Amino acid sequence: MKLVISITSVLAILLIQPSSVSGDYWYGDFSDNRTLVFSEDAVMYDAPDLASPVTALIPMGTDIRVSGSTGEDIPVEGMRSYWYNVACTLNEIKYSGYMPGLYLAMSSLELGTDTLFLFNITGYVQEDYRFTASARIVISGDIAAELEFPATGNGFGEGPYSYCIRGTELSREGLTGMRNLIELSFIYEACGYLNRDVLLGWTSSDFIKGPEADSQFEAGIYHFNQTFIIPSDSNGVSDEVTVLTSAEEWDEGIEDYTETERYFEVYRWNGNEFIPPGEQ
Repeated sequence: MKLVISITSVLAILLIQPSSVSGDYWYGDFSDNRTLVFSEDAVMYDAPDLASPVTALIPMGTDIRVSGSTGEDIPVEGMRSYWYNVACTLNEIKYSGYMPGLYLAMSSLELGTDTLFLFNITGYVQEDYRFTASARIVISGDIAAELEFPATGNGFGEGPYSYCIRGTELSREGLTGMRNLIELSFIYEACGYLNRDVLLGWTSSDFIKGPEADSQFEAGIYHFNQTFIIPSDSNGVSDEVTVLTSAEEWDEGIEDYTETERYFEVYRWNGNEFIPPGEQ
């Protein structure tokens, strides 16, 4: 269902801050110089080389301090990855060495005392010119659920993935049976590059990929923006997620942008999945 609404309609969006964030990834750097281990029993090496001695095997979900990157990208398991100088404490023993980015979560959230959300870019599909991604729910150190999907377009070929990644826990209020609602953002703030937010839901038994919201701009030409409206927002409706779309074009006459289109699409939540417009 696509419904056109007037340009004068006002939809206030409540900005919800994450309860706990670590490992958000910004153009090759990890926020606050820390992240969590993404891989199961990730190898820490003595040097940034797969042939170097192994320092330790680090369990998935371990808190890792990142002191810097080697700046070199080296093929690891079919993907070019930066190597990072890392350190951690495991069983009261301090370890330091190097890990490729493939082993480290680009975004992670603490969803409870024993539950983690972990996300990472996991590979590159040469024939399709795209990256693959994985989002995990980890409970007490074990993978309880995993979603694999194409990462938002990189545009730089096979080199290390260049988008920024941000994970935010949103309010689950108004979504029946939802335990955690996560907004995963792929961010590249430059003209012509697609940015995307993806909703992910965890119900304690199922991990669901929900609606997407895109944005893109070209300076002096157009703006395109989509935003989620969830039930806990001031204009939200129970068991519905709305994607609000607005488009603007540059008007030479007024030397400013003029809104050319505004509409919304409603995704209904039935307790198990988000039902898209046209299938309700």
